[in-house]
Amino acid sequence: MKNILFFTLFVVFSFPCRLYAQQDMEYSLLLFDTPTTLYTMRQSNENYLSVYRYATRKLNNAMSPLYSMLIQADLHILFLSHITHNAARQSILVGEGVSSTSVPHFINEKKWPYIGGVRDADLQRLRDTKLPTYIRLHLGALESDYALSLRANSLLSWNREEISVLRFEYMMRQWTRFIFYFGELIRSEGKNAEEADELDRDITGDEVRGAIRHLHRPEMEFHRYTAYSDLTPEEQQFAKRVGRRSLINLLDPVLWFQNGFRSKSGNKVNFMLAYNMAPFGDFIDQHFWLMTRTLNLHFYLREYENRRTWFPAAGATLANVQPFSWMMLDATLHGWQQPQNLDFNTTKRRYGGAVDVTLKFFDKTFIKDRNIYASLNLGIVAKTQGYLPEEMAMESHVGGRFGLSIWFK
Repeated sequence: MKNILFFTLFVVFSFPCRLYAQQDMEYSLLLFDTPTTLYTMRQSNENYLSVYRYATRKLNNAMSPLYSMLIQADLHILFLSHITHNAARQSILVGEGVSSTSVPHFINEKKWPYIGGVRDADLQRLRDTKLPTYIRLHLGALESDYALSLRANSLLSWNREEISVLRFEYMMRQWTRFIFYFGELIRSEGKNAEEADELDRDITGDEVRGAIRHLHRPEMEFHRYTAYSDLTPEEQQFAKRVGRRSLINLLDPVLWFQNGFRSKSGNKVNFMLAYNMAPFGDFIDQHFWLMTRTLNLHFYLREYENRRTWFPAAGATLANVQPFSWMMLDATLHGWQQPQNLDFNTTKRRYGGAVDVTLKFFDKTFIKDRNIYASLNLGIVAKTQGYLPEEMAMESHVGGRFGLSIWFK
């Protein structure tokens, strides 16, 4: 871990680096990622956003903004958000070696998309042996929305994508998370009758209330679905905490049609406040982006909380740095305090951190077109024990990834 950190700092600061100044459009595809053998949340999010951006740009060029927006809305409601939500939750199951089935809403009687094909015994075993992972399974769809929002905001804040391409995608991800959490202030009873065949049941039922119930009572008799009446008075108070804190998600300039703030010198700054749940409670973020002629920087402060104890964290990303004409570097450092063993009740702290580096090697002969070229992308992440959004491993982990990017001038 220390060697990787030293190498990252050496590469970033030892060379006379320059920011990649050209406004070329990048569409990246992650072909292999660890620790799973099938696909990870990061892999599905990165690939989805690249395909979405490319398709939306073509759509915007082919028709009026109104018709383009209507088509985007229909696709999101019918397919797109469900695809990423189910992929996120399935990636957590894949990491635990549990097979499942993604069932879209238009071919089932429930009228909403769900993950089925999982036996109660497998889910109960996961709850009893890896509670943080089981809680994360409830929250995977919202974690994916949160990660996609951060990816989109970075692209917008650094002028790597046009607001006309990402506006609807960004709005959907942000408002979906807000509605899910804010809805906990409404005492709707919800569904708690489980299907007779366990393979036809959704793996979690109500995501937020299910997570809250299992955080407080992980040893209670197992059942999947959670109605409001299933919550104890203390759990109902926690649900209200979630609902109230979700208002933080509205403190986002892009959500209100303001893509950052420019100075007279041409520098650009942006910010976003965010709230999300975690496998041991929840957290609040303050994100800041800076773009200058020589710097693309993202910095965040984070405050985790389990039952009653706060744990601080912070991180920074330096992006699109070119130490050589044939190579680009993205480097991210994270540091945190989190509850020991990711426990909901403990006051004991554990320090941790992560280093994430991506190197992109350019080959402008790979595609024989003066307006299109490619890069080969190699990444490595090294982390201690702890929860990092979109990173599948919650134990200590060193992993690699491989992908490519297509660049359009």
